[in-house]
Amino acid sequence: MTRGAAGGGVNRIAGGELVDYGRPLEFTFEGARCLGLAGDTIASALAANDRWVLSRSFKYHRPRGVFSLAGWEANALVQVGHEPNVPADRERAVAGAVVSGQNYRGSLERDRDAVLGRFARFMPVGFYYRAFHGSQWLWEKLWEPAIRKRAGLGTVVPDAPSRYFDKAFGFYDVAVIGGGAAGMAAASEAADAGLDVLLVDENRALGGALCYRRLDVEGEAAPSRRRELAAALEG
Repeated sequence: MTRGAAGGGVNRIAGGELVDYGRPLEFTFEGARCLGLAGDTIASALAANDRWVLSRSFKYHRPRGVFSLAGWEANALVQVGHEPNVPADRERAVAGAVVSGQNYRGSLERDRDAVLGRFARFMPVGFYYRAFHGSQWLWEKLWEPAIRKRAGLGTVVPDAPSRYFDKAFGFYDVAVIGGGAAGMAAASEAADAGLDVLLVDENRALGGALCYRRLDVEGEAAPSRRRELAAALEG
């Protein structure tokens, strides 16, 4: 760990391949100034700034933060400007972005609705179907509005500006889904056989688990093979 490193924060680990230590950036989270680096995700920049609570759970408003770092769960969903439910562990930090947590009342750190957790023993899974669906009128007029007000994720802004998303059509002999070690090897073999190959991966860099930082037997950082394999694939 390095304290006060470029890009701010006390949890910055030097040597990452996906961030540019020479290009700091600044954004806000819950109204507070946060420093990051070009290439940071929102979650990694916040972790570097020792900010771990990103949202509150749907039902009991318990604190939630980064878990998989792969965008596979709702723990790290945040609001970015007009856009709700943005996966902070996949979305890159952008200079000037306005980021906030989700599903809280009051403040993210001191959510007033967290008191619901004290009643967890009385609210098992599915309890609301038995308790609130007996009367259609009571459900529509009382229970549903109350539950919707206390539970939810991001905030939808009806007058948010629309954006255009382009698309493309491609025709290939082979499509390999997944750019990890196995996917890159399969794509390379198919390409060597003279086939027209499309390699698809949801991440920002090829390599999959090869991108993870590992230690050798002496406890020192082991060299990454991701760039070597990716370069061979491109060649």
